[in-house]
Amino acid sequence: MRLKNWKNLFFCILLASSGGSWCCIRVDAAESANTEIWRYKNLASTQVTDQLCQKLQQGVINSLCQQSSESQTLDSQIPLNLVQQTPETRQTDQDPTEEFRNTQKQNDPPPLESQPSILPTSPSDSKEELLNTPDINYSQRLERLIELLRSPKSSPESDSDRELGLRIRLRPLELPPLPPIEQPVPKFQPIGYLQGRVGYFQTTNIFSSDDNPIEDGLIISGLTLTSTYLPLGPKTFLNGSIDGNLIRYINQSQYHYNQLRFNLSVYQQLSQRMYGELSWSNQQLFYANSSDRLDSFKAGDRFLNENSLQLSLGRRDPLTPKLTLDTLYELSVNFAEPQSRDRIINSFWVSLNYYLQEPLQVGIDYQVNFSDFTQRDREDQFHRIFGHLNYRISDTTYMNVQAGMSLGSSTAENIDFDGWFFSINYYLQLGQF
Repeated sequence: MRLKNWKNLFFCILLASSGGSWCCIRVDAAESANTEIWRYKNLASTQVTDQLCQKLQQGVINSLCQQSSESQTLDSQIPLNLVQQTPETRQTDQDPTEEFRNTQKQNDPPPLESQPSILPTSPSDSKEELLNTPDINYSQRLERLIELLRSPKSSPESDSDRELGLRIRLRPLELPPLPPIEQPVPKFQPIGYLQGRVGYFQTTNIFSSDDNPIEDGLIISGLTLTSTYLPLGPKTFLNGSIDGNLIRYINQSQYHYNQLRFNLSVYQQLSQRMYGELSWSNQQLFYANSSDRLDSFKAGDRFLNENSLQLSLGRRDPLTPKLTLDTLYELSVNFAEPQSRDRIINSFWVSLNYYLQEPLQVGIDYQVNFSDFTQRDREDQFHRIFGHLNYRISDTTYMNVQAGMSLGSSTAENIDFDGWFFSINYYLQLGQF
């Protein structure tokens, strides 16, 4: 009987210990499950944080890359591309064609005066680049930011629940390896260009005659050797050019002539929108052929040698993103052989330009010249109103079209500048050095 009681006691103790163990196992499983859930929550939170950081830093990199590319586009478009763009030559009414007279003497030179063989054009793209050169180097800023992003950063340690004895350490953000920044390959930087030109100029009063207006046209072909704007200082540049042109009349063949021009100028940027320029130019005109009617004119003889000192002040004001207003004032003092051509010219020019597309520009221009001849009693007042179209066909070719009217008078006898005109010019860059 006593043995049976011991058996019952032992059985109860065994049942009690088994139940306690089972309860302990259930509690441990529940705690383990809670721990795993907490770990997964923290891991998911860490991954989301890492992904957000990566997206944020990648967005910053993409934004700065876009700014850098826009800056480079602006620089390439930047001319003043001091490197890639060829400046256009400004012309005034100093080029040939004098008053035409029906009773012309045999020893008089060919008619020369107001109608220019090369019409004034808009300010060159290179000057525009000089006025709009950005002051911030975005590429250097981008490189510095990439270095900062790639450098490892220490992450602070955060303690977890002390009861569980766990410690969470955030891993430093690992960016995907960036491709190495390629050093730009040094490109050939030209210092000069050779440009060809073919143009046609038509007017209803080719010789600026009052009593006998003659309608005729000129065919102009030539070459221009010009330098880039060479820096003399932060805002000072030097430019030079040599032009050679063959000028041929359509009907008045006895007056064909050739032109040789030298130009040297110093450009000074006065502000972001204004510039000044001091230049010297020399033009020489030669007979192209001998005249049967005028025996004193022989082919190759020079009948004009003119030196000009010019002071120019220009400004460009953007009215809208595509509309700009250009203004230019120029004072020119000319010394010539024969001295009857000596004169002082005050010229003012306004141009309203609209950029339809990147290669196409249209505009309306107004120009006025006041000429005072110093060696004789003569004063001229000359106005020109015209529209223009500039179209850049490629990086090396562009076209210019102009059409309008000329108005004006002179104290000299039989001189009148009234008439209509049209011109078209095609320019081609032949090479660079």
